[in-house]
Amino acid sequence: MAHPSRGASSPAGSSRRGRGSSCLLASKNSGGISSQNRVGDTDMLERILQKPKLVVVEEPKERGMRFRYECEGRSAGSILGASSTETNKTQPAIEVKTGAETRVTVTVSLVTKDLPHRPHPHCLVGKDCPNGSGICVVTLNPHSNRRHSFVNLGIQCVRRKELDVSLKKRRSQNIDPFQTGDSKGIEDMDMNAVRLCFQCELEWDDGRKDCLSPVVSNPVYDKKATTTSQLKISCLNQYRGSCHGKTEIYMLCDKVQKGNIYIITEYYVL
Repeated sequence: MAHPSRGASSPAGSSRRGRGSSCLLASKNSGGISSQNRVGDTDMLERILQKPKLVVVEEPKERGMRFRYECEGRSAGSILGASSTETNKTQPAIEVKTGAETRVTVTVSLVTKDLPHRPHPHCLVGKDCPNGSGICVVTLNPHSNRRHSFVNLGIQCVRRKELDVSLKKRRSQNIDPFQTGDSKGIEDMDMNAVRLCFQCELEWDDGRKDCLSPVVSNPVYDKKATTTSQLKISCLNQYRGSCHGKTEIYMLCDKVQKGNIYIITEYYVL
């Protein structure tokens, strides 16, 4: 069987030269247009054959957000993006990379910070969250940009006596991205940290549906929790001292976390 890159044998061999000359002549006459067309066709084919995947293009900001209870009667706030600043607010964003034009549905839920990522009882609230569902569902237009930013998406924490009810609701919604089941209880769940989990479903023109592998974000920590809050120095009696040491420094901190705390000092030689 002949190799695909080789042509059949020719008695004279001139036909191969003739084909080469014709291609060269065509390229000269067309000014390279045929070559550009081939490159364009190749790029289009690669996009079509590209394996669809979902990527997080803007991670959520890990610290600074407070998880609020529904009974507080206040807004749950909005999860900001990791690159968000005081003057430029950003939100968590995802992008579905696929060359084919399909209907895209993305379901966002909360999962535990640690492996295995189990459904978390805390709820997502916002404009794309059906009332009381605790999850967020968005549909992307196949003819527009496949990138989506989650605006006004907040986290609402659940009271301890309602944790089991919330998890049962997730199971009734078939929300268990990593198929962890209910073999473990809630005793070892971290209630002060969650991750966003993105599940993507592609619906093709012929009715077929494909589900991409779930993707999780970086963790988001509850601002009010002592164990997850960012260490802050509220008062310091000395800002500099002698290189010979023996300078007493008093440091007052807010919400000191358990575990090892390191103090880093810098030395300057004048």
